[in-house]
Amino acid sequence: MSVSRVFGRDFVLLCLVSLGFFSSFFFFFPTLPFYIKQLGGREADVGLLIGISSLVSFAIKPFAGRWADRYGRVVMMTASVGLFACGAVLHAWALSIGLLFGLRLVYGFALGCFTTASGAYLADVAPADRRAEATSYWGLVNSLAMGVVPPLALGIMHSPALHPWEEGLVGLLPGLSQKVGWPDNFTLLFFTAAAVAFLASGLSSHLRERHRLAAPPAGRQFFAPEAVLPMVVQLCLYLTFTSYTTFLPLYARTFGLDNAGYLYSSYALVLVATRMLSARLGDRYGRAAVIVPGFVLALIAQLVFAFAWDVQALYLGVSVYAMGIGLAQPGLGALMIDRLTPERRGLGMATFAQGLDLGMGLGGVLMGSIASQAGFTPMYVCGSGCLAVGLVIFLFGSQRPQAGS
Repeated sequence: MSVSRVFGRDFVLLCLVSLGFFSSFFFFFPTLPFYIKQLGGREADVGLLIGISSLVSFAIKPFAGRWADRYGRVVMMTASVGLFACGAVLHAWALSIGLLFGLRLVYGFALGCFTTASGAYLADVAPADRRAEATSYWGLVNSLAMGVVPPLALGIMHSPALHPWEEGLVGLLPGLSQKVGWPDNFTLLFFTAAAVAFLASGLSSHLRERHRLAAPPAGRQFFAPEAVLPMVVQLCLYLTFTSYTTFLPLYARTFGLDNAGYLYSSYALVLVATRMLSARLGDRYGRAAVIVPGFVLALIAQLVFAFAWDVQALYLGVSVYAMGIGLAQPGLGALMIDRLTPERRGLGMATFAQGLDLGMGLGGVLMGSIASQAGFTPMYVCGSGCLAVGLVIFLFGSQRPQAGS
C-alpha cells in the first residue's frame, strides 16, 4: 500500500506563497494602531479599521468561492496577492482616517479572495488520510510570519538608523509632506510590505491548477450548509483574535513594555511547536481530540490576559493562547474538508473562512468598543465568554450526523 505524501511540489509552493502573503499582512497588525494614532484616531477607530477589512473579506467570500470553483484557485491567488501589494503601497498616501477606511475596504477584498482560493487549493492537494496534518503544516507558515514579521515591522517603524531612508522617501514621493517630522518610518514599512507581497504574487503564478474547472451549479448558491458548524465555531474562536493581535501592543504599554514584538515571537514559537507536535493527533484520534482542548486553553489565556499582573503574565497568556489556537484551528480546518465533496471545496472553504473573517471583523469592532469604554480587562473577559459559547456549540453540534466525502 502506498503512503500518501504531504510535502509535494505544489504543497510546498503553496506554503511559500502563503508565507509571503501573510508576512505582508502581519506587517500591519502591530503597526497600524500606531499609524491610526498618528492620524488622530482612538482605540475604537483602531478596532473599526482593523475589523472592516475582515468584514469585507467576509462579504466577498461567497462570490470568491464560486469564482475559485469556476475560474480556478491559482489565478485568484495570483491576482489577490498582487492587489494586496498595491494596497500596501497606497497605505503611504492614506493620510486621514477616511482615506485609510477606504483603502482597508480594498484590502479586505484581496484578503477574502486569497484566503478562499488558498484554502480550496489546500483541500485539493491534501491527502484524504492526512488532512489534519497538512492543515497544521500549512498553518505553520502563518505562525512563522506572525513570529518573525511583527518584531521586524516594529523594528523598521521605530528604527532611528532607518529614519534617513524614511525622510528620503517622504521627500522623493509626491503628496507626503504631511509626514515630514513624523518620528516613525511608516512609508518605509509600507513599501517593505508591498515588496514581500509582490514576490509572493510572482511565486503564485508557478502553481499548477489541480481543480477541474466547471460551470457553476444551477441557481445562485453562495453558501454551503455543510460548513455551518465549523464556520460558527471558528467565528467564536476568532472573536478573540483581534484582542490579541491588535490590542496587545497597546495593553503591553500599560505594563511598561513599549515593544511588543517579542510577545508575538513567543506566540509564534509556541504555536509552531504545538502544531508540529500535534499535527497527526487530529487524524489519529479524531477532530474533537484537538478542538476541545484548544478551546479550553484559549479560554484560560483570555482570563490570564484579563487579570495579568505583570509582563511575565502577558508572556504566559500568549503561550497558552498559542497552544489553544495551534490545536483548535487545524482541527476545525480538517473537519471542514471532511464535510466537502471536491466540486464544492471552493464554496465550502469560503463559507468556513467567513467564520474567521466575521470573528475578526466583529471582534475588532466589539473589542475596540469595550476597550475604549471600559478598559482592557473587561475586553478579555468578554473574549473568554465568546470561547465558552463556541465550545458549547461544537460539543452539541458535533453530536449530529455529518455529511462528507
